[in-house]
Amino acid sequence: MENAPQPQRPPFKLEGPAAIRHLNVRKEGPEDEKVLAVDVKLSFSKVDRRLCTYFDDALEAFLWRGDTAALIVRNAFLAPVTYANQISSATVQIGLRTFHGCDVKKFSIEPADGGVITLGCSVSLYPDAGDVSDLAKLVQDEDRVSIEGPPDLFTEAGLAVDGAGNVTPVGDSAGRNLEIVL
Repeated sequence: MENAPQPQRPPFKLEGPAAIRHLNVRKEGPEDEKVLAVDVKLSFSKVDRRLCTYFDDALEAFLWRGDTAALIVRNAFLAPVTYANQISSATVQIGLRTFHGCDVKKFSIEPADGGVITLGCSVSLYPDAGDVSDLAKLVQDEDRVSIEGPPDLFTEAGLAVDGAGNVTPVGDSAGRNLEIVL
């Protein structure tokens, strides 16, 4: 039996206000070439449920009851669903600061009534000393954050969703929506 090809994961792009929950500052690399690294724990609120498609095509149907149009969470006692996916070489913008070559990982999805999720993730980035100071000032506050996977992931287009909930198709006939703007 031949291995069936894995379905291609849709592209990942998310932009909106996010709470900066935690910073972990460290140095990494060989002893003589250490570089400053920071893990930033982010939490995006009220993200459209269609982002679930990035993680699993069946996740959206699993999290919300299908017997009502009200989009009620299937199980109010469900803990956040975690995924070990990692997006490497991502571009992340936090406020006015842009970081390239970031790793985005440790995703958590917490569904809420109304068809929205709270998406948590960790971003590993390589700032300079001044950026660390600016990031530290944002801990426990919100700022505009954009996460975009590397360009080679963008072989399928999604839908753009603006802050008012307006959906604009940008090419994917399957309706996969991963370009979400809050």
